[in-house]
Amino acid sequence: MDKPLELSRYCVPFTPFTRKLEEASVCLVTTAAVREKNDRPFQVDGDTTFRTISAEATTADLTYDDTHYDHACVDRDLNCVFPIDRLSELAREGRIAAIASRHFSMGFSQALRELREKTIPALVREVDAVRPDVVLLTGG
Repeated sequence: MDKPLELSRYCVPFTPFTRKLEEASVCLVTTAAVREKNDRPFQVDGDTTFRTISAEATTADLTYDDTHYDHACVDRDLNCVFPIDRLSELAREGRIAAIASRHFSMGFSQALRELREKTIPALVREVDAVRPDVVLLTGG
């Protein structure tokens, strides 16, 4: 019998950011099951895949597929879990250098071993290929 996977022992490494935000490109990564409306839906009973969201997307182009968290604020403004419009504003104001060319979203899953062994490494490779200076993680 396999031992249960204990993700709590695998922490996210903290890397202090020492540059100026005005010189940084920012990539969004969320677990709130956000996707472009024309992309395939997440399976709400469990999905270990992720979706890519273009930098040109706005909240008008996006939706979400999840039943595992309170959506009251998300229904009013998707930016509360995926602040793409706010990042665009910050870029236009020169408060950040740019928005990354792609962003990423995952949905709900309890398949922790598959997430850790397959999904997360694949997602990290995709984020690394975008080469952002900052990755902003949001949850759902």
